[in-house]
Amino acid sequence: MTEPHVTFANPPKKGGETMKDTATIAVCIVGRNASSYIGDALDSLLVQSVPANEVIYYDDGSTDDTLRIVREFEGLLPGLRVIEGGKNVGISAARNRANQLVESDFIAVLDADDILDATAIESYLDFLERNPKVDLAYGNSWIFQGDPESGFVRQYPRFRTAREGIRSVLGAPLLPMKHSSIMYRRETIEALGGYDESFPIKVDIELFLRFLSGGLVVQKIDKTISLHRKHRGQVSTRRIGGLSAYRRLVSLYEPNLFVRAGLLSTRVPAEVAKWMIRG
Repeated sequence: MTEPHVTFANPPKKGGETMKDTATIAVCIVGRNASSYIGDALDSLLVQSVPANEVIYYDDGSTDDTLRIVREFEGLLPGLRVIEGGKNVGISAARNRANQLVESDFIAVLDADDILDATAIESYLDFLERNPKVDLAYGNSWIFQGDPESGFVRQYPRFRTAREGIRSVLGAPLLPMKHSSIMYRRETIEALGGYDESFPIKVDIELFLRFLSGGLVVQKIDKTISLHRKHRGQVSTRRIGGLSAYRRLVSLYEPNLFVRAGLLSTRVPAEVAKWMIRG
């Protein structure tokens, strides 16, 4: 697998519906106190080989320079709309509010601390031409810490059945997708009711499981879509909240009591071990 196509600019209804000739894609970003990273995320949208039709940035109550940095891209990044949410409502509610503003056919997720591969939108469009009935598509991620040019590709699996996918998500120590490497149909997520706002963490996993369990069309793209930044401040490092959310996910999406018990007996100790090692 080759390195990702990353370049930095210098300023600061269910599937089955047939697509029109060219699908439209919005990129939705939610940020809160992301001043160290948001410039890189927006830079990656400036250099897309094919631009997104819309870019929605929803600020979830930042108290640092995040909004000032985002405002510098107004007039530079076509289709950019900046929404100041005011108070902090949490990642699920903030993503729902951002998604409600979208007019495009599909929504590509980008977390404020990640970067889109420079060919991500083009890869999504190429995939949609060949797979017009897809409800959710997910691709590979480039994992890095510090320098985006130094890292490795994480290739995620494809699933033969929805149940296989659900058990892989619930049972694997490494998740088979990253939030910034997924795109979903706007009409489908609206029909599903959006992100579950009762989950303060693991909201991407819950949504992915809901797509799989709902009999929707979930497919893998064999391309690197995003560059995922590892850092200590990210939501996924909140181990205690993550364990609680994980137990809920197992209860919701694994009906077999024996399999459920097995998942909890192996995954929970693994999460505790990671927490103790990483702090």
